[in-house]
Amino acid sequence: MKKNLLQLLLNKNLITTKRYKEVKELSLKENCSEEQIIFQDIKEDINELIKILDKDFNIPYIDLESSFVKNEAFNLISKEVANKYSLVPFYDMNNEVNVAFSNPFDIKVIDELKFITNKKIKVFFAIKSHISEVIKNCYGKQIVDVAVEEMKKEYMLEVKQKNIEAHSAFSTENAPVIRITNSLLKQAVDAEASDIHLEPFKFFAIIRMRVDGILNEINQVPSNVYKSLCTRLKIMANMDIATKLIPLDGKITENIDGIDYDFRVSSLPTMYGEKLVIRVLYKAEKFINLDSLGFGSEKVMHLKDILKLSHGMIIVAGPTGSGKSTTLYALLNEINSKSKNIITIEDPIEYNMSRVNQVNVNNKAGLTFSNGLRSVLRQDPDVIMIGEIRDEETAHIAVRASITGHLVLSTLHTNGAIESISRLIDMGIPSYLVADSLVVVLAQRLVRKLCPYCKIEHTIIHDKFQHLGLKKGEKIFKALGCNKCNETGYKGRTVIYELFKLDSNHKSIISRSGISDELWKYCNEKKSSSFMESCRESVLKGITSIEEFENATFSYNFK
Repeated sequence: MKKNLLQLLLNKNLITTKRYKEVKELSLKENCSEEQIIFQDIKEDINELIKILDKDFNIPYIDLESSFVKNEAFNLISKEVANKYSLVPFYDMNNEVNVAFSNPFDIKVIDELKFITNKKIKVFFAIKSHISEVIKNCYGKQIVDVAVEEMKKEYMLEVKQKNIEAHSAFSTENAPVIRITNSLLKQAVDAEASDIHLEPFKFFAIIRMRVDGILNEINQVPSNVYKSLCTRLKIMANMDIATKLIPLDGKITENIDGIDYDFRVSSLPTMYGEKLVIRVLYKAEKFINLDSLGFGSEKVMHLKDILKLSHGMIIVAGPTGSGKSTTLYALLNEINSKSKNIITIEDPIEYNMSRVNQVNVNNKAGLTFSNGLRSVLRQDPDVIMIGEIRDEETAHIAVRASITGHLVLSTLHTNGAIESISRLIDMGIPSYLVADSLVVVLAQRLVRKLCPYCKIEHTIIHDKFQHLGLKKGEKIFKALGCNKCNETGYKGRTVIYELFKLDSNHKSIISRSGISDELWKYCNEKKSSSFMESCRESVLKGITSIEEFENATFSYNFK
């Protein structure tokens, strides 16, 4: 006698009689199987359901979060079919393909897959949300590969056309190049990448994405395909496609999954064509919350107290890519209110903030940081945010604004907090004005966070990390790698920092002697936080790894 899943669930007391009747009624009402109703909205104990499927129906469970490995199986079934039926192929072996289903009882779909693949289908059960995650993460490359193959065929047919890349980019019939560009932008957003790199060489072009500060190669395309791809991206960014021998800049605005994203495009002529770098600008407010950036709760409270000041200068320091702009926005978000007139001058505007007047630098039109800042001061501001102090003139205006009743927030490209004081003095600011205006310097770096799904506990068994302040026998965590983190062992980044708040003695020493041995000595005695302490704390809490700590130590000479 054929087993019935609904009846088995009732017999094993995994569902109530009420739920049993409800499934029966819905099945009749919607003219679908009982199993479809069950798997559409699983309300039963998932572990017990997995046991029943395995024991009574010989349908094994596959944990796609931990055991899934990318391979060529994706080429057998299209993304559209996978999404439509909530399934994913995950292993292809000669005459049989393993497929994970959210509803493993749908015989019609199984038969359709047999026809599509011309292979036997080995049925597995997987949780619906896990299947959706795999489809989102792993089908992007397939879209690019299929489109590239289509474009290769088109080039063979159109080999007589001389201006082929212009035709390919403009023609609405040439869908492959459009699919490639759309897929690349979506892949970058899904992976939370900061940049996309497209790099041409003699016979092919490499496509790489920077995720969590690390560049990863995601694909290679033939040189002739890259020409069309490059032209398409330049058109989307309103760049001159006829100009290929000088660097150009442009901007793409694209709606992805209902959200508008800005992509800043930069071209650079190289030996084999134009290299493109696309910066992804995320506007979502989740990126500008002070409590979520990685600062300790005590330091967050300290920063919030500082932001209550009505005047003075707050500097966020660090090299390129250290998260300075994000921290500035988080600080602004904290003080944003109906009673304050906040004006920013940026190059470019990276996040749109409500109730904040944001000005974009336009050097071609004569709107520089210094010129814009002069105009901002005539707008009765309470808080001024300057994207970056780049020159002497901007530095002078910013300092004078901070001592005449304005709270000024800005960034400097320096390695540490005390070096920021040196930089301002080197820019020609008298040391007494630096002492009078500067309130706090927050110097920071970014380190990768361990993936919470696969990190493993580890005990330090030797003394080789004593120079980092980590002792033998202490518990830390190590990177392992899983499907969730693309086998890297890391997911996301957090901040390590030093917070340097100037007291009366700091100000007195700076006014008297600028950057001197006396200042360095006093700073080391009174240092309230340091990069070393911040990073060590993150390692001991299991937030980051000892390898990231070592990399951070190597890139900066901690004092």
